[in-house]
Amino acid sequence: MSRSRSECVVDGLDRGIVRCLRQDARMSNVALARELGVSEKTIRNRVARLLDGGTVRLEVIVAEPERPSRMLYLVHTEPGQRFEVADALAVKPEVNHVHLATGAYDMVVAASFTDDATALEFFVREVEGRADIRSADTCHLISEVTSGGQPGPAEGPEIDTELIGGFMIRRPDFATEDDLLSEACRLATEGLSADRALASFLGGPSATSPVRVFRSRGLSEAYIAATIQRSASGRTPVVTRVIETRQHVLVPDARTDPLMAWAEDLVRQEGYVTFLALPMLHGKRVIGVLSLYMDRLTRIGDDYVATAQALADHLGMAWARIEAGENRGVAL
Repeated sequence: MSRSRSECVVDGLDRGIVRCLRQDARMSNVALARELGVSEKTIRNRVARLLDGGTVRLEVIVAEPERPSRMLYLVHTEPGQRFEVADALAVKPEVNHVHLATGAYDMVVAASFTDDATALEFFVREVEGRADIRSADTCHLISEVTSGGQPGPAEGPEIDTELIGGFMIRRPDFATEDDLLSEACRLATEGLSADRALASFLGGPSATSPVRVFRSRGLSEAYIAATIQRSASGRTPVVTRVIETRQHVLVPDARTDPLMAWAEDLVRQEGYVTFLALPMLHGKRVIGVLSLYMDRLTRIGDDYVATAQALADHLGMAWARIEAGENRGVAL
C-alpha cells in the first residue's frame, strides 16, 4: 500500500533526527531544529514520540569523578600495637584495604576520598592523631597503569552468549515472580559475570517502598535491608533516575561517585566497586530493576550494556506473561 506524502515527510524528519543525534547525542532541540529546518516545538514533539516508541533511547552514564583522592598510608606503629591499629583502621568507611607488612613499615593502608581536603582531615585525625601510631608517610595515587602502559580499569566482564541467548530464544514461562527473579540473578552472575546481583519488582506509585519483591545473589542480608530501608525514605537517586528516564545507570566507582553518596558507608562495607542498574520495562512503565555489582573497578562497554539491557527487556516480558496468566486465572 502506498504511503501519503505527509507520511514520507514524517519518516524523513525522524531519520534526520536520528542521524543528527548519532553524530552528537547532546544536540539541543534548538540546534536540531536549525539543522533540519523545522520549528523547535516540532523537534520537541517528535523526539518525545521517538523516545516513547523506542526508536531513540537515552543512555545515562554517571562519569567517574575527575580527581577522586586515593591515598596510601605507610604506617609504623608502636611496638605490639600493629594488630589493634589494623583492626581499628579496617572498619573505617574510607579505607579500602589494610595490609600488614614487614620491613620499614608495619602496615600499608589504602583509602579513597571525594577530595584532597577530606583525605588530609582523615590522615590528621585517624592516623597521625592515634597514640599507638609512631609515624606515617603518605602516597597520593595518581592513576593505575596496565601491563600495556595505559591507565584504566580492569577489562570488562565476559558474557556467556550461549546462556543469555538461550534464555532469550526459549522465552521460558515462570510460575511466580520469585522464580523469575531468582533466574534473573543467576543469569546476571553466570551469564554476565557480575560478582553480585539484585533483581527487584517495584510497587505502584502509592507504595511506601519502591521495592515490592526481590531476590539477590552474593549480597549480604544487612546490605539489602539497609538499602530497602533507605529507598523507603527516598534516598536512592539511582533507582529514581532509572524510573524517570527508563534507561540504565552506570556508576564506574560507587566508592567515590556523588550519585552513591546516600550509600557510601554501605558500598564500602559490602565491598563492591562498579555498579550497573537496568530497567525492566512493561510498555512505558518500569516494573523492576536489575542491578549488577562488580567487586573491582571494571570497564563496562556498550556491547555489555546492550546485552544486559536485552536480558532486562526479556525479563520484563516474562513478568508480563506471569501477570497475564494471573489475570486470566491460568496457572503457567
